[in-house]
Amino acid sequence: MDKFGIIGNPLNHSKSPAAFTAAYNGRWQFDLIEGPDFEILWQRFLKEYKAANVTAPYKEMAFRKADILTPEVEKICATNLVVNTPEGVKAYNSDYLGVKQVMINAGVKAGDTALIVGCGGAGKAAAFAAKDLGLKTYVTNRTEEKALATASHIGLEVHPFSKPKSVDFLIYTIPETIEDITRFRGKTVLEAAYATRAFNDEILKAIGAGYISGKEWHFQQAIAGYGLMTGTAPDIEATRKVYNF
Repeated sequence: MDKFGIIGNPLNHSKSPAAFTAAYNGRWQFDLIEGPDFEILWQRFLKEYKAANVTAPYKEMAFRKADILTPEVEKICATNLVVNTPEGVKAYNSDYLGVKQVMINAGVKAGDTALIVGCGGAGKAAAFAAKDLGLKTYVTNRTEEKALATASHIGLEVHPFSKPKSVDFLIYTIPETIEDITRFRGKTVLEAAYATRAFNDEILKAIGAGYISGKEWHFQQAIAGYGLMTGTAPDIEATRKVYNF
């Protein structure tokens, strides 16, 4: 029987098992492939699983292991979804597909401005999605060297992390609150984290209807990714209920 799972460490916060189970009404097994040694986890994936999601801190490691790269993975240099095929391991990036759909649903249009806060795997996926949608996109990161490397790779501009910036679309991918978070402002604000919340109630009130929870991003990437993993369309409404929309 085909088996599926998610590779990462830690995974106690992951909604993926519940979402996958709901998406296919428990048809397939979905495991937590968890631990501090990526090589052990990767060998387990190769031997036991048809496909797996990949989460922190292993997205870039899995990218380097994959045999076949989709165009978005080649650009982002990170994968969050790997599939065992007869030709080798194929890597996808449903983070990119998910955030792109969130932005489309939010009504962004070519020429709008976007700021991506954070240059990890999620940040790079968001930056490529924003650029591909025709937004004037900036990246910022606490480590300037990483921001410069990301911007150079994607072809974007760097905004200094310490300075204020207001944009049409703000995508916050750092998993915790930073000092003076309000210096970054957007008419629409997407928070990448779904298990924790970087914005307090006061900030959320100020953002108002323009706030989009990380649950929406995770839901959209799940819907995009599960079909790639299984070859079968997921039950969208059953999956949505897991995220309490």
